Amino acid sequence: RRRRVVVVAASSSSPRRRRVASQTMARVSQRPAAFHAVVRHPHTLTALAVGAIALAVVTHAFDTTAHGAQAHGASHGAGGVRFDVDAIGLRRGVAGALGSYAAYSALQGPATHMTRPHVAVWKIAHGMFTAYLLALVFLLFQTPKGARETLRFFWSDLGAPLPTKTYGADCRIYVPGHRSGIFGNVYETCFDVFSLAHVLGWYGKAIAIRDWGLLWAYSVAFELCELTFEHWQPNFNECWWDMWVWDVMMCNLLGITAGMATIKFLQGRMYDWSGKTKTLTATPSVEAKKATAASSSAAAGGGRLRRVFSIFAPASLDKYTWRPTDSPARFTKCAFLVACGLAFDLNTFFLKHVLWMPPTHVATNARLALWFTMSNIAIREYYVFIESPDMSAAKLGANAWLALAVLVVEVLVVVKNGQDAFTNPWPRHIVWAWTIAGVSTVVYLIQWQRRLNRENGAKAKAPARSSSSSSSRRRTKAA
Repeated sequence: RRRRVVVVAASSSSPRRRRVASQTMARVSQRPAAFHAVVRHPHTLTALAVGAIALAVVTHAFDTTAHGAQAHGASHGAGGVRFDVDAIGLRRGVAGALGSYAAYSALQGPATHMTRPHVAVWKIAHGMFTAYLLALVFLLFQTPKGARETLRFFWSDLGAPLPTKTYGADCRIYVPGHRSGIFGNVYETCFDVFSLAHVLGWYGKAIAIRDWGLLWAYSVAFELCELTFEHWQPNFNECWWDMWVWDVMMCNLLGITAGMATIKFLQGRMYDWSGKTKTLTATPSVEAKKATAASSSAAAGGGRLRRVFSIFAPASLDKYTWRPTDSPARFTKCAFLVACGLAFDLNTFFLKHVLWMPPTHVATNARLALWFTMSNIAIREYYVFIESPDMSAAKLGANAWLALAVLVVEVLVVVKNGQDAFTNPWPRHIVWAWTIAGVSTVVYLIQWQRRLNRENGAKAKAPARSSSSSSSRRRTKAA
């Protein structure tokens, strides 16, 4: 047996076998590169030809017998003009138009910094978000009843008013004789589907914002918004322990912690949002260097898991560091981002309230998925915009502009379709509280800016005094 091992080892170490082995390894190593090149190549003309053939087959474009066999429903338009509408064909036509626009976006859409799992995924997300903006504009031209009927045309399970549910009717923690136990009131309030939605929602927000301080300010601000609009939205009427203990300290904390742990696991780079660094730097932070050093000595299983996760992560995952207390301008820019996030959250509740869309409906979940994909790109572009050295020549990125436009149109849809739903007057204590808070914030920012101006002026005068004193000393020595 030992002789056989020696013979095999000698034969395997021969020059011919080494040459064959090296050629085989070269061919094997070239296969992933070739596959990667094929997958990453746009193939625009091939996709155009395949798409045209598929469209012709699906729409029966060359089938002369299919046109007269379709059932049509008669209706009347303006002026009594009669026209035929095929409901099934109209739905299929809208779906085909969206599919065609998604294909165009994948091939010719604007590129982003997101490249994984494929650049086409994020291009399609941009295209579908644009289509969502156009759909909102279309709904904006309808009456409230017409908007609900339009949604019911595409989803037959819509069109009915939603049942109102309040969580603050009974805030007792200990309730003897409750059907779910003595703590049944807490159990039924906390352990429902919306608790999971809280965790997942704040996980996505942590992935997008990536800063503990700003996320906590965002979390507390949203609870204050719930207190502000609870006279319009019954779902916002919550008990104190449900709002501050369960939502903020439990669900939000769990989602934020999981999101920040994901960023740390994927070894994000550090970006400075304080305004002190005027250029976008790619220098790894101390934490990133430590994470890289730790990962090099980690087990092979952890490295493989990280590589699997990195397939669906951007090529450069950046960890943002926000310092809104650096200057009034930086505070205003950070507050604007938080305000946009609050508007997004409030629109989630108000849109389903005025358009009668249940929170578990596919349309509601599709909106949340689109916003999640766009928020990561939009926040990155917003960061680049506010970090520009010359703000007068800076231009907001296409995805950030699109996200802001969708946010504004969503607010307009809520305002137009909610005029009959939001009739309760504003509570006086809410108006006074926000008025005092707004005026105090503006006065504080003005005083803060004046103090910075005085400090900058004193620093500018100090070199002039030192130069004049040095020149006077030189003249004295010369005399």
